[in-house]
Amino acid sequence: MKLLLIEDDQPTGSALTALLAAQHYTVNLATDGQTGLELARAFAYDLIVLDVSLPKLDGLSVCKQLRAEGYQCPILLLTANAGSHERVMGLDAGANDYVVKPFDPPELLARVRALLRREAASTSVLSWENVQLDTVRNEVTCNGESMRLTHKEYCLLELFLLNPKRIFSRSALLDRLWDFAEPPGEETVSTHIKCLRQKLKAAGAADLIETVYGLGYRLRTPAQAVEIPVLAATGKQREVALQTAVTITSKVWNKYRDKILAQVMVIETAAQTLTSDRLSPAERQHAQQEAHKLAGSLGIFGFMAGSQLAQALEVLLQPAVTLTDVQVQHIVELTASLRQLLEQPQTTPLTVETSAYAPLILVIDDDLLLAERVRIEAIAWGLRVEVATDLTVARKAIAQSPPNVILLDLNFPGAEDGFMLLRELMQRSPKIPVLAFTGQGDLASRLEVVRLGGCVFLQKPLPTYEILKAVTSVLHQMQVSHHNRVLVVDDDGAIAAHLTHLLHPFGVEVTGLNDPRQFWQVLTATTPNLLLLDLEMPDFHGVELCQAVRSAPEWQYLPILFLSAHTDAAAIERAFTAGADDYLSKAMPATELVTRIIHRLKRSGFQTE
Repeated sequence: MKLLLIEDDQPTGSALTALLAAQHYTVNLATDGQTGLELARAFAYDLIVLDVSLPKLDGLSVCKQLRAEGYQCPILLLTANAGSHERVMGLDAGANDYVVKPFDPPELLARVRALLRREAASTSVLSWENVQLDTVRNEVTCNGESMRLTHKEYCLLELFLLNPKRIFSRSALLDRLWDFAEPPGEETVSTHIKCLRQKLKAAGAADLIETVYGLGYRLRTPAQAVEIPVLAATGKQREVALQTAVTITSKVWNKYRDKILAQVMVIETAAQTLTSDRLSPAERQHAQQEAHKLAGSLGIFGFMAGSQLAQALEVLLQPAVTLTDVQVQHIVELTASLRQLLEQPQTTPLTVETSAYAPLILVIDDDLLLAERVRIEAIAWGLRVEVATDLTVARKAIAQSPPNVILLDLNFPGAEDGFMLLRELMQRSPKIPVLAFTGQGDLASRLEVVRLGGCVFLQKPLPTYEILKAVTSVLHQMQVSHHNRVLVVDDDGAIAAHLTHLLHPFGVEVTGLNDPRQFWQVLTATTPNLLLLDLEMPDFHGVELCQAVRSAPEWQYLPILFLSAHTDAAAIERAFTAGADDYLSKAMPATELVTRIIHRLKRSGFQTE
């Protein structure tokens, strides 16, 4: 796939280019907004990674102009501004996603993969007869055996598998897979396709590339095409990806270390000149610009603390800030700390840590040894695990922090058993998927689990890998099948009922909540794609709920709309200041209301049935 990176900071641009190229992406780099705009118009790209602060033409203007021209390619914004106002501006300009500098390289790569998968409408291993291309591991296999392909051969195979009915001319393949700065002749395409065909034949595959004489090449129709669902990447895959990112960024750091230290020297010189009150406005602005660049780039190389120091320096060096003697001394100290940090050996952590916002599994089982094995191995799968050893504890855990999925043993000592809890869980809203995990393998138990609403039946003993594989499969199905969810928080229950009636024909699932005291539990349990808030409610104000959502990192990008009877300017201003994306009136015609909601859902990946 071909990406356009528009980034003016040289170290950041080089690091991102190397990282993306290592994932088999073809990357074109533009160092100013005007050049990036012209490249986007001239060449076909699968994704644009766009910095906001650019010379000649800023990133938001580039994004707006492309969208105004009907440009459909996904756009991922990069910026050093983390405020909700900046996020709203970026998304309103037409961006599909937004990453705040400094960021971890694996996170950026994950965002890129997610946007490309969404654009290609593919979350699968790509298959053609006995050939499979795993887009997570960047691996091609034939009959289960790994194949060694060059970067261009891999890209050719991926392009044909993603576009099975499209004919690509040799010039079109050059545009998609080769750098525009060094385009080879069209005979190069023929040579690469010939080599790919030979490797596939040697591995035991049929010729999957068909020559359409006079037009180009396309994927031959297989006898039987199969798509295999991709589960979450294993811990080993994530470790390999992280290690690759560390290796690449370390190489780029070694190349640009002296240049970055020279940027630090600009700030050091400015700091010393400040102490004697001889710093000119132009020199101060230059120092601030260097601090801004360092704030964005140092995190990529593993120096998150360095990015924070640079951010503090950027704020203090603003031309409009009148500095006291104490602040001047603080600038000197911050600069010295930054120099000391960057001259130390790079210590990027290589351990895989589970995010606090990873999917949560509740294991309800009195076998502590088994539960602990699941908990430990789940870390490598990017999952969290909590354990309840009896049904009373389980009920409390579910009420306090609803899990994403429950692994439930059916046998417990005493009068109650797992079937009773399963029956209760199927009555709650929203429902939590339950996997029965038990030593009872008889047909009656299996039928009872199905009748009560359990989604999977697992019989003990079972390897931990198989348990987590089943759990991940359920989580994947939930993600695929619940992509159009709206949570309506309004003390008037009729509002949610009305919206359910209006949005159901569009395949939108509406969850209503009329008690805002339960807001956070319902929000985390339903994981909506869009949140609708009333302005005034008992106990909690809608603005307060909006602020709470925006303060949580995992919900920063959730579209939030206010739906209120209050239409005065002050109310609207409070909502937008709190982080709202739009403000709708309850008196609005139904057609306009639906249009505005669907419009916001489309920006977050809305899909019609």
